Amino acid sequence: MVPKPDLKLQGLAEVNGQPLLCAECGSGYSLEIFKRGFREVWPAFVTCLSCGKGDDHPVITNGLVDAALAARTGRRKAEDRDTFVAEWRGVTLTGELQPGFVLDDAVVVVKVLKEQVAKDAKAWGRSKKQAATAHVKEKTDAVTAAAKGKAKDVTDAAKDRAGEAVSTAKAAAISTAWTLQTGGAGPTTTVKPKRRRCTVKGCRGGKVTISTRLHAATGKTSEVKIPCGVCHRSST
Repeated sequence: MVPKPDLKLQGLAEVNGQPLLCAECGSGYSLEIFKRGFREVWPAFVTCLSCGKGDDHPVITNGLVDAALAARTGRRKAEDRDTFVAEWRGVTLTGELQPGFVLDDAVVVVKVLKEQVAKDAKAWGRSKKQAATAHVKEKTDAVTAAAKGKAKDVTDAAKDRAGEAVSTAKAAAISTAWTLQTGGAGPTTTVKPKRRRCTVKGCRGGKVTISTRLHAATGKTSEVKIPCGVCHRSST
């Protein structure tokens, strides 16, 4: 069975104002002191948890260890430190012991856990609320988009129907105006009668070219165009 240390130091202890260090590795932290034997003047055994080595100390004795145990302040609240200042036969030992468990530690632990649980619960609730809000927004956006699309389709259809109605109304108005103006006579375009060829020799477009002196202004024979007496085209 491994013996329990009488002094389980925390941090750096001092002997007569000098740091207490391990004789092997020189570390001053994680030291433990054991009483050896039953006489107060016998040297105490100092071990180092860093290197695992230990040896009898030339100055620290069993009596000094008992003095340190008697001078320790102890702990009542979680924020207290267990320190000591001991003197025995002209040797002074000061330091701090590793804290032992007190009831206030449990209170502090419960309080910390409660606060942490409250924070976690609040964060969980916030995340759930955000997720629910995002889900509702997604559904709302989908419904809104669908409604906008339907409204656009209806508007486009209405515009098409309105355009058709306007076109129909314009056509009806034009038809009515035409009927009022023409009395329903239909289109004004008329078919031109087919032109007939004149039977008079030399008739071209209702004119006949002849050579005469009577019709010439100079009294000499010249060609003169006169109206055709058969078709009279030049006069119509």
